[in-house]
Amino acid sequence: MIGAMTRKVVASLAWQGAATFVTHLASWLSTLLVIRLLSPSDYGVLAMGTLVIGFLMLIGDLGVGAIVVQAPSLRRPQLQALFGVAFQTYLLVSVIAFASAPLTAAFFAEPRLIPIVRALSLSFVLAGLYSVPQALLQRELEFDRKARVDMLATLGASASALALAFGGFGVWALVGALLVSHAFRAVAFQIVRPCLFLPFPTLAELRGMVHFGGLVTLDRILWFGYTSVDVAVAGRWLGGALVGVYSVALSLASMPLDKIMPIVTQVSFSALSRTQDDPERLRRGMLCALELVSLFAFPTFLGMAAVAPEAIGVFLGPKWTDVVVPFQILCLVLPFRALGLLFSPALFATGRPRSSVENNAATLAGVALGLLVGVQWGVAGLCAGWLAGYVPVFCAVASRSLVMLQIPLGRAVAAMATPLGAGMAMCIGVLGARSLVAGALPQAAALAVLSLLGVAIYGILISAFRPQVLRSFWLVGERV
Repeated sequence: MIGAMTRKVVASLAWQGAATFVTHLASWLSTLLVIRLLSPSDYGVLAMGTLVIGFLMLIGDLGVGAIVVQAPSLRRPQLQALFGVAFQTYLLVSVIAFASAPLTAAFFAEPRLIPIVRALSLSFVLAGLYSVPQALLQRELEFDRKARVDMLATLGASASALALAFGGFGVWALVGALLVSHAFRAVAFQIVRPCLFLPFPTLAELRGMVHFGGLVTLDRILWFGYTSVDVAVAGRWLGGALVGVYSVALSLASMPLDKIMPIVTQVSFSALSRTQDDPERLRRGMLCALELVSLFAFPTFLGMAAVAPEAIGVFLGPKWTDVVVPFQILCLVLPFRALGLLFSPALFATGRPRSSVENNAATLAGVALGLLVGVQWGVAGLCAGWLAGYVPVFCAVASRSLVMLQIPLGRAVAAMATPLGAGMAMCIGVLGARSLVAGALPQAAALAVLSLLGVAIYGILISAFRPQVLRSFWLVGERV
């Protein structure tokens, strides 16, 4: 019999997943239109500007959001203190971002960054208003309410970007969309889960939470380091236009990762935090998560790599043909990055934050080395640096984490092996079929045929070799 916690977790995944699918379908269509309207240099400038903003955003609440989700209990004075710390810290980093804009522009030798970074510094003030209410919804597994807010914020941002791009505002279309998203969340989360206190924290209420929050912050810094060092390296060695090509390739390849994996990591952290005293339930949950993500990630990214020439030609047009090869290489890395995102929530939820910090430090070292070597061969080399630097470290970090979580390595490999094998067979089949349809059909028709073929091959292989997986998810869905 499926327990109440399992039903709530699956319901949370299903509700937020459905809302996210509808929302991001519209978002993806808007993104593709905006990419057509803007130039590679617009995306390059934004990528460089958001490097500093993204870093400060991660450390802005000093781990308060994770504390709210993970704490066994929360009293109102503690909540008030946590809100005060988060808001004041975000306010401070807003001032730092505004003042340091000339330094960011000097580092990248791009004067257009000064007004962009200063405009984006407003996003910190807005994030300070919604970080704690958002975390409270995650803590209580109320992902249906969170999904509604995220859905409307994404739609508003997409509409803003499209309107500004059509109006000829260039890179400011992307800046405006980011600010609209943060502003909507600041208002909506406070309405859905009111949590607005005077920002004067009583630090005595935070006793026992500071150490955990510090490790969360350090973990985020290291995670941001290895996911953002590519833009820093590219910005210094390749220049604005090539950074734009790389940024678009990464943005397109990462769409499934950025849109779907936050659902899994947020729900898993909340659920595992509630079951941290039951090791067997935690192990079962992690194995289920590994299999679920593998079933999604390997066919999605390998399929995207296989149909990349047709897809980019149809959706972006001929001016973006340089994106194809970098996009394909990145798609080979991203399934492993998706699986890697599962380990940190599990380690934090079970009281092992230091292990997660060590894992991210090792990953940062491996990725940085690969990128610094690869960038010597341009954008494609930079992407190959991701492949060479990340995948071996992932294997080592995953093995270490599984041992700490007392999950047998053989069972974890078995959960991932069939989706990987089926995804590789699908990719080979699609690449083989391209020689038959590429010249015989228009590009859009070839894309449709190859995509349907890939879905058919993968579906047949999974049904043949792992039918129990599909049945188990079907039965869980029926019982929710």
